[in-house]
Order: sequence, then structure tokens, then C-alpha cells
Amino acid sequence: MTLLGELIGDQSLFVWIPIGVVGFLLTWKGANVVESTTSKISDHFGVSQAIQGGLIVAAATSFPELAIIVISVLVLGEFGVGAGALIGTAVFNILVIPAAVAVTSGDTTTTQGIVYRDAIFYMVAVLALFGVIALGVLGTDGRELARITPQMGVGLLVLYGVYVILLVGGKSGASARKKAESTNVPKQVGLFAAGLAVVLVGVESMIGMTLEASEALGAPPFLMSVTVLSVMSSFPDLLVGVKMGKAGDKRAAVANVFGTNTFNLVAALPIGVILAGGVSIGFLTSVPLMLFLFYTTLVVVVMAATDFEITTEEGYAFLAMYAAFLGWMTTEALGITTLLTESTLRTIVG
Repeated sequence: MTLLGELIGDQSLFVWIPIGVVGFLLTWKGANVVESTTSKISDHFGVSQAIQGGLIVAAATSFPELAIIVISVLVLGEFGVGAGALIGTAVFNILVIPAAVAVTSGDTTTTQGIVYRDAIFYMVAVLALFGVIALGVLGTDGRELARITPQMGVGLLVLYGVYVILLVGGKSGASARKKAESTNVPKQVGLFAAGLAVVLVGVESMIGMTLEASEALGAPPFLMSVTVLSVMSSFPDLLVGVKMGKAGDKRAAVANVFGTNTFNLVAALPIGVILAGGVSIGFLTSVPLMLFLFYTTLVVVVMAATDFEITTEEGYAFLAMYAAFLGWMTTEALGITTLLTESTLRTIVG
């Protein structure tokens, strides 16, 4: 049970829904403050646009997902809630955000750096996580569970460190932008800390609503996290991407997508693994989801590499793919399809 759940006691879903909505609004507002302050501080020190979009803003807008992982591990003692949210967020980000930018701002031009560095490295991150889960099976007695150790989590963090080095040491990182006008850095740092606190409160509320909905509907918490919780936590990322696109920073918006997903999979998720002292995850559940994530990423990368742009038509195709993903998750919940069986879903434990 979440801290908020212990505070208000047993309540019906009709009580938790407005609480979750308030939590969503708090998360949205807090994430906006975090993104705004990090951008202003980065501008103050003349950080390049590519590093802002792919690293700094990506990490800042990923704080809701990091908060979900930390709360699910330290408060709930259940890694599955956070893992489900991160996988669902990865699918949402890679399909919906580039689509929204292309649809709202027109054809989106990419660059060789975005495709051959950010996008390809993100695919490496997906494969690395898949490999860690596969290796985790060796530490169990059967094929249904995979044991991910803290050492494996550290290995994924090292991979993220390599990404940071590539991003900062690349050509885009070498050509720093001219320093902006003087910014009150202590004030921005204070606002940044306040934004993080607001996000924590909002995430706590959203997790509470997700767990209550899971119990009321008889659906596994992992499945609810992949859909409901991931969409709610990813909405600030969507707004940031659309905002960047309308401001003319379409390339930064796309770079932010790959940077955010890379941070989530090889930084936020392993932090949860390390904090939990190792976790077990349903191998038969993760396989189809990770494969779906890999192939959707492959489609986006190919589209982005074609003439180095994502067209409006391709954006609509991405949205259709995400609608298919939600439909798949719905049929799994209703028992119409069994690629993710209920017994397998329930093997995700903390």
C-alpha cells in the first residue's frame, strides 16, 4: 500500500479516481517546472541544444518514471509496478511523441546524429535490457522467472554512462551555445527542488489510483502500469515534445524521445533494481513486450533514417501502432488473447 493509501485508509475506486486525476495534474505541473528550470540553467551555462534535448531535459522529464520506480520498490516492495510503467512509457514515447510532433508541427527533420547515435544507441539499450532479463533466467530453477541482480543493474548504468560520454564528447556537444542572459541560478535550483517534490506527491497519488483500479477490475498491477500509469506519467514528455516542435526545435524533440527512453531503461530501471537488492521479473511476460518495443523502435528508426525526416503520414502510422498496442493489452486483460497469460503476469514480484 502507498503512503497515501495508509493515510486515507480503504476507499472505493470512485474516491481514488479524482485523487489520481489530482496526482496527474500535480505531476504535470511539477514536471513542467523541472523541465523549465533545467532548460534555463542549461541556457545560462551555454549547453548545446543537442545535449539539452538528449540528456538534460530527457533526464528531467523522466523524473516521474524514476519516482514510480523508487516508490514501487521502497514503498510497495513490488518491482512489477515500476517495470510495467517504464515499458509502457517506452512504447508511448517512441510512437506517440514523434507522431504528435509531426502531426502538430508538420514533417519533422532528423539528423545523422539523432539516427546513428541516439536512436541506434537506444536500440542497443533495449537489447541490453533484454539480454539482462535473459541472463536472469540462469539464476532461477525454471523459465518463467528471471532474477536481475544489483550487479546487472550496475552494468546497465555503465551503459548509460557510455551514452553520456558519446553525447557530451560528440560534435554536437563540442559546439556549445552562447551563454544566455544572466539567470538567477539559486532561484532556479530552488524551483527545481520544489518541482521534484510536487512530482513525488503526484506520482504517489497516481500509483495509488492504479493499484485500486487493478484490484477493482481484477487486472494484474503490471498490466495496469503498462497502460494507465505509463500514459499518465508520460503526458508531460508529450507536452514538452509538442512544445519543442511548435517552437521550431523539432530535432531536439525527437532527440529528447530517444534520450528519455534510454534514461528510463538503462538508468531509472537499474536504480530500482539496485535499491531493491535485486528483483525477479516474469520472463514469459517480458519477452513479447520487449520484442514489441524493439520492433516498433526499429520501425521508427527506419522511418527517421529515410530522407532523415518523419512525415505527417508516418506520424499517423505511429499513432495507429500505439492504438494496436493498447488494443493488445486490452485483449490480454479480457482473456481474449494469451500471449501474456494471467499466471505469467502475476509472476512479476518484488
